This record gives sequence, structure tokens and C-alpha cells, in this order.
Amino acid sequence: MTVKNTLILKKTVSTIWKSLFPVEKLSIVYAFLTALFIIVFGAKDSNTAMMILYRILFIALIFALRFLYKNKATNLIWFARNAVPVAFIAYWYPETYFMNENIFGNLDTYFVDVDQFLFGCQPSLEFSKYFPQTWINELMNFGYISYYLIIMLAIFTALAKNKKYMQHTAFIILCAFFIYYITFIIFPVVGPQFYFNAPDNMISNEGFFRNTLVELQAIGEKPTGAFPSSHVGICLICMYFIFKYSRKIFYILIPVAFVLICSTVYLKAHYLIDVIGGFATAPVYFWISKKIQKLNFLK
Repeated sequence: MTVKNTLILKKTVSTIWKSLFPVEKLSIVYAFLTALFIIVFGAKDSNTAMMILYRILFIALIFALRFLYKNKATNLIWFARNAVPVAFIAYWYPETYFMNENIFGNLDTYFVDVDQFLFGCQPSLEFSKYFPQTWINELMNFGYISYYLIIMLAIFTALAKNKKYMQHTAFIILCAFFIYYITFIIFPVVGPQFYFNAPDNMISNEGFFRNTLVELQAIGEKPTGAFPSSHVGICLICMYFIFKYSRKIFYILIPVAFVLICSTVYLKAHYLIDVIGGFATAPVYFWISKKIQKLNFLK
């Protein structure tokens, strides 16, 4: 390849990269970095090839949406380009299971010991025993599912203000998710629902919201991602944005967010120390995400 052709190629790549939205660039960087991790360390259950293939397809989707927007710029395609990378958190999360024991082995025993030391019991086991009522069970399952509602409301309240606000909000939320996922990969903690044996790790499967959650977990839940609780951390970050963009919706959601946080322990998804970890990491990961957003190659 001649020097002239090399310069043309670099200019073309630079032009294409600059035309991508920040969340698209961030997603490609995460896909690339985790692909390198998979290639170097491998993945459980011989999923290496499929995980690489999914990354190729995901990046192809990003460029397909960019191509559509370039040729027919509409608000719908603009929204899709910002929303699709965020929606893919549903794929990236369970994938951490296939990478989460390459550095450390399972760490749950330490978190069980910490909960026992701090609280004199296992809150994740005792909570549902003290409140076995069906209506509380349903309330907790509703709270856990409302996680997705709070994320969507954070993005839509931002969009209602301004497109740039949505881009900023989506980027921070997605970046915080990725930092949590990297944490899950490095520090494998599966949580009470997977660590403890039956019947201790079970709760009653009665009610609409309980059955709905069970169906959702059957699709995307894996023994991964317990510490720190991203449910708590992302919920707090989203509530910050909702407070910023719509005080009315924020005050309505306060009891929902409270139930969501309680549900993480009640449903045995997390140890209580994980919840504390979620509160501690939310402002830190928010701050890191804002710093990352300012990097020139992501603008």
C-alpha cells in the first residue's frame, strides 16, 4: 500500500469514526476490549467464537444504522442509533459470566462472611423469611422489574428536554454499565440465589410479577454480577438524571426506587454488602463516566 493510499484510508476511517454517536463509539470500544480479553483468556463453555461473532454483528448493526441515517436522516433513526447501544446491555450483562473467572475464582464465600460479620446473619436469607406474604413478594418482584422502567424514564425525560441531553444521559448510563460489567468480570460474585443451596436460595413463585421476573431471568440471568449491585448503582444514577430533568417524576419514583433497592436482597440477587457497594460505587462510576465522556476520541 502506497503512502498516498494509506493517508486516504486513515482519513476515511477518521471521517467514519467522527460520524458515529458517542454511545456507538463507546460500545465499539467495549466490544473491542472485551474481544481482546476473550482472545487472550478464553471463555467458559467454549463460547469464544460465538462471542466474537456477536461483536462483529453488533458493530455491523451500528454501521447499518449510521448508513441509514446518512441517507435518510429521521428522528426515528437518530433515536435508534442512541437507544440500540443502551438496549444491548441485556446482552452484555449475561456475557460477563463467560469471562468472570479468568482472573479470580468465585469470591462469594468472602461476601457471605462479610454479611455475617456486619449483620450477625445472612440478610439475603432472612429478609424473605420474615416477610413471606404474597403481596410483599409481588411488591418486591415489581420493584426489581421496575429497574428497566427507571432506565427508560431517565432517557426519555432527558429527550423531552433536548436531544443533546438524551445523548449525554445515555452515554453516562451506558458507560456506568460497562464499568460495572468490567468489575463483574474481574471480581466474580454470583450472589445468594446461585451460591446457596435449595431451599435457602428460593422464594415462592406466586403472582404475576414473580412469574414475569422468572420468565425474564430464564432468558438473560446468569451466575454473575452480584458485587457491587448495578441494580442499585444504575438506579441511583438514573434517579439523579430524572431529578435533574423532571422533579415531578422523580418524587413519584422515590418509593419505586426504594422497593427496587430492597428487592435486590429480598429476591436473593444480592448480599446486603452488594447493596452498600452499589451506593458507594454509583457516584464514583458516574464521575469516571463523565471523565471518559470528555475524551477526544469519543466526542
